[in-house]
Amino acid sequence: MHVKNIYLPNASDQHQHNHHQLIIAAKGHALFEIDGKGGVVDTLHGCLAPASETHHFEGVGNNSHIIIDIPSLPLHSRLETLFEQPRYFAADENLKMLISYLDRESNNFSLFPEAIHGCTLGLVASLHARIFGNESYNKNRSKLDINAISRFIDEHIDQKLSVKQLAEMHHVSLGHFSELFTEAASITPYQFILKKRLEKAYEFIVTSNKPLSIIAEETGFSNQSAMTHAFQRHYGHPPKHLRKA
Repeated sequence: MHVKNIYLPNASDQHQHNHHQLIIAAKGHALFEIDGKGGVVDTLHGCLAPASETHHFEGVGNNSHIIIDIPSLPLHSRLETLFEQPRYFAADENLKMLISYLDRESNNFSLFPEAIHGCTLGLVASLHARIFGNESYNKNRSKLDINAISRFIDEHIDQKLSVKQLAEMHHVSLGHFSELFTEAASITPYQFILKKRLEKAYEFIVTSNKPLSIIAEETGFSNQSAMTHAFQRHYGHPPKHLRKA
């Protein structure tokens, strides 16, 4: 976990990284776009940027933004569902107080990283409750056919599949689907789709001479850079390592 308070330049920029991010303005505002979803980040509205998603941003005027880096949560954690897609959220007074507290106190946690981890986990849990609601846990909920979902993903691996699309196919809410899936598969649906994409990319790399850019396209990644980034994190080496003589 890492908290920083920075000025975002008044010029369009973009990047991606291995960790999730929460962004909200302490002063002023900025424009964001992630996976085609645009939004304004100001003192009342924040943004959740999933790991490996390229995000475009531009500060507007004099601004100061609080950015919290959040490593990927354990695969079994329901909180990981927050980052299965880009999100923009409204910050009520309690959320603003939590974020402001982390911003002010983060330097005091340098000797106790578990403290900032705990505080950030609490913030993420509060966001989860606001976005998905406090749905009661019901052990008798209907089960998902994970094998059928896996086959569907395999058949559409080159497309821009989303967890929301899978949830709509099963006629349940995004939050409900994510919890059912994670309970059944011990991995979130977003990470399951990513794992399937990476496995297919690995297969193409070692069994064909296709350019990496084409393989990225045929396995549903937004571009070669996104595939390489995810591949490095998952396998511990870049795709081109498999093609070394």
